[in-house]
Amino acid sequence: MFHRILVALDHSESAIAVFDQALDLAVTVEAELMLLHVLSTNDQDAPDAPVPFPSMYYYPGLSTTSIKVYQQQWEQYTLTAGSILQAQAEEAELAGITVETTQKSGSPGETICDVAEEWQADLILLGSRGRAGLSEWLLGSVSNYVMHHAPCSVLVCRETETAPTPTVPDHLNRQLISNLAGWQ
Repeated sequence: MFHRILVALDHSESAIAVFDQALDLAVTVEAELMLLHVLSTNDQDAPDAPVPFPSMYYYPGLSTTSIKVYQQQWEQYTLTAGSILQAQAEEAELAGITVETTQKSGSPGETICDVAEEWQADLILLGSRGRAGLSEWLLGSVSNYVMHHAPCSVLVCRETETAPTPTVPDHLNRQLISNLAGWQ
């Protein structure tokens, strides 16, 4: 059974569901949790890196200013992500779960696999944004990478949508039932 569950979290809407599922699983199997957030420029909340404009060649001071602003934004991003992890860790502790948190910079897929190996995780639990086709090819898929390179089992939590229940008119229901009765 699973004793050490690594939970890879980002700031997407599905991350809350991923954390909730990980917490439920950890409580059920009495496992430890490691909550991981990878600091990456690909994260939706990460600040945009400064881009050199042609005018920077004439006014080099603008380049220094934009880099300082970026560094401040990156520090805020790091602090915010750390606060979110800490709040989730406190929730897990209230549920009686032993929990650790960590933030690491790098490529999300590689970092998740590295942390799983270092921490000797039995299971990696992460979400999926549902990228496919060209989008996956261009931007990559963290969950796909982790599934193919992880040192342990991987559980990918997909965001579920409740589909409306189709209604069938009564006359079609009666016709379907009579057709099925004729097949017996």
